[in-house]
Amino acid sequence: MKANSLFLSYLFLIFSFPLRAQQSIPLSAIPQEKDGFVMSEVEPGVFEVTTTSGNAFVKLVPVEDVWPDTANIIEFEYFCASGMEFMVIAPNGVFSKIEENMIRLPIAEGWSRFSYDISQQLEQVKKTDGFLEIMIVPNAARPTTLRIQKVRLRSATEKEKEQNQIKEKQIVREAQLNKDIGQYLYSDYSGTITEVKVTEYGVEVLGHIEEGLDEIYLCEVPLYGELTDKIFLSETKVNRKQFRQKFSRFIENKEGEYYDRLYSRWVLVRKKQEEVQFYSSAHYADQVFSENRGIKEVLKGKKGIGGFSKNGFESDIDDLQISSITVNILLSFIRLTPTDGTIPFQYNGQTYYADKNMVEGWDRTLKFAAEKDLIVSAILLVPSAKSFPDIQAGQLFEHPDFNTAGIYTMPNMTTLTSVNLYAAAIDFLASRYSWPDKRYGRIHKWIVHNEVDAGWVWTNAGIKTPLRFMDIYLKSMRLVYYTARKYNPQAEVLITLTHYWQARHNDYCYPGAQLLNLLLDYTKVEGDFKWGVAYHPYPQSLFEPKSWLDDQAVFSYNTPLITFKNLEVLDAWIKHPRALYQGKEKRTLFLSEQNPNSKDYSPKSLEEQAAGMAYALKKMEYCDGIDAYQMHGWFDQRVEGGLRIGVRRFVDDETEPAGRKPAWFIFQAWGTEQEEIMFEFAKPIIGINTWEEIFYKHSISIP
Repeated sequence: MKANSLFLSYLFLIFSFPLRAQQSIPLSAIPQEKDGFVMSEVEPGVFEVTTTSGNAFVKLVPVEDVWPDTANIIEFEYFCASGMEFMVIAPNGVFSKIEENMIRLPIAEGWSRFSYDISQQLEQVKKTDGFLEIMIVPNAARPTTLRIQKVRLRSATEKEKEQNQIKEKQIVREAQLNKDIGQYLYSDYSGTITEVKVTEYGVEVLGHIEEGLDEIYLCEVPLYGELTDKIFLSETKVNRKQFRQKFSRFIENKEGEYYDRLYSRWVLVRKKQEEVQFYSSAHYADQVFSENRGIKEVLKGKKGIGGFSKNGFESDIDDLQISSITVNILLSFIRLTPTDGTIPFQYNGQTYYADKNMVEGWDRTLKFAAEKDLIVSAILLVPSAKSFPDIQAGQLFEHPDFNTAGIYTMPNMTTLTSVNLYAAAIDFLASRYSWPDKRYGRIHKWIVHNEVDAGWVWTNAGIKTPLRFMDIYLKSMRLVYYTARKYNPQAEVLITLTHYWQARHNDYCYPGAQLLNLLLDYTKVEGDFKWGVAYHPYPQSLFEPKSWLDDQAVFSYNTPLITFKNLEVLDAWIKHPRALYQGKEKRTLFLSEQNPNSKDYSPKSLEEQAAGMAYALKKMEYCDGIDAYQMHGWFDQRVEGGLRIGVRRFVDDETEPAGRKPAWFIFQAWGTEQEEIMFEFAKPIIGINTWEEIFYKHSISIP
């Protein structure tokens, strides 16, 4: 889901800052009380805040004291068993960049200490002789109680100062990496790696160089290395114009860890005195040995359900004629140490452990899906380290630049240990869910993380340029792809994007079109593979079901958004010659998360949602480059910040628990003889006489 759907109710806490600079300055809260919001001092220095899902705003007053020069860490202890969404600390009451400054607050079932460096905010305050405001956004799904105490502003510890120095060095390195990668990616080279074949026991690299050259080396870049650092895992001198070099499949490092060269990039370099120059683009594997457990399964229709699980309403699969589903897979299932509730498994000579309860839950869902011949797309999600039951595994998985604003993290692929952990998790899943007899069920496609153009929220790797973000994300796509292909030669991976196309969600996010273009640039240079697109074309406002009113969705490649209104743009893009797999084959394009919303359960709102669904499905029908619509949600969810985008009501609805909404019947009728009759009611709501009026039939220029 989009992060902006969470910004419904805000709770502001006010703290006063005493005069004079010192190393530790206690702060006191100002009790407030208003509709749906109570803040009181329950014990000396202990403040309790209670909220409902619709909180009041508390007016703040500026602090007129002088700000300290040395104290830049805000710290407090808090207790909140239900968990808060996030906190934002803003200078001078300016919350214009909420999402860039979100600080996640984990559940605290006892008094937990929290600290955060607010140097940047303090600098802005000092320049204007202003004040700070602290905003905490509670869990919008239910009433929340928070206790907070020992709030203070203090000086940074030596460890925190050291971390800040590391951060500054990282900023410099990021800038250099971005420059070097851009120069590499868009340069021409004389040599060529023509093919990389990965067999069961080895790797074969083919290519050519110009005659008469010396000091040309075929070099190996491991997945956990940075290509532009020019630090290679192996170097082999090339003496022939047409060369063919063979390598063993696995290599062991000094610590006894094995690395699978399946994931390596191969590049030609020229050594000239002390200088190392790229002589070719790098190249990943083209052919991968597979146990060929895969059986060819074909999508039978365009109807799908997102976030499917066995929940007592599985009859919808037949009643709605569903052909595909998505299933969320949390990679926090993997452990480094055994417990009574784990399944041991081997990868690269090391034993790992899988959470038995999580795996058995997926087994139940995926075996049911296999019985129904459904095409399954697994959505791979990586929680932050603190959300892993095995904290050590979480620390290895979490990207080193992860910012707490993120709900999920980009996987860490900067060390062999982390790469092996990630690969082990995917290997377990791909091996288990690829058997021809479907003993555990099957996974056919792999959606790599969630809404990566809004990566700051959903796939966080810190502040990155679009080029750097794609460089990291592409490694994750390749790891999943090659691991899955070991067992299923039909496996595909999908990039996942929001409805932002040329616009972006916020300053730390990216236009979806830009990421797709970078992905095409990379695969043209380093070798193509079977990737597709999982797009989320929600209406312009997630709350407004009447997508035909979207003024930011226009019929041009330069459109800010792609929603239901202008799906023709996405359809034109996926069919464009530049986007074709190896220039020949249309890539998979799923609409894997979207639905119009019903603002409430009134007859008017339910009818507007149903009309929005009819409109979306007619557009989908017209755009034959789109392969499937996996509706999200199946049910209305309390945790989605007030949205009701399901085709069934809340499961705990007082009047009709999990009841079928009118949109359910519209989805059922789609593609059947009842479609025209059932969809007829929507025309006057949309303002049309015929469905032909909603289609854009002119050509759309794609660069």
